[in-house]
Amino acid sequence: MDWVETLLRKSCEKTLTKGEVLHSLFHMIEVNENTLNQIQSDKRDFGPELEELRKTEIKDIDFHIKYYRGLVNFINSLNEAKIPQ
Repeated sequence: MDWVETLLRKSCEKTLTKGEVLHSLFHMIEVNENTLNQIQSDKRDFGPELEELRKTEIKDIDFHIKYYRGLVNFINSLNEAKIPQ
């Protein structure tokens, strides 16, 4: 997780740029989409208790993907003059 350490180090040194924040969000979207695809493509039968947990996990990951995409849209809408590049 070198990218996490890099972001944490930069956040201590200075404010992250718009590009750095967007890069991090795109990475999180990609990780969550990959995880979601793995969970959804696994067709093993784990029984009703674990199936309920699987459905909850799918809902949670889907929420996070939508949240990260919303943040991307918000950040992209910010006035360039008011944020560091």
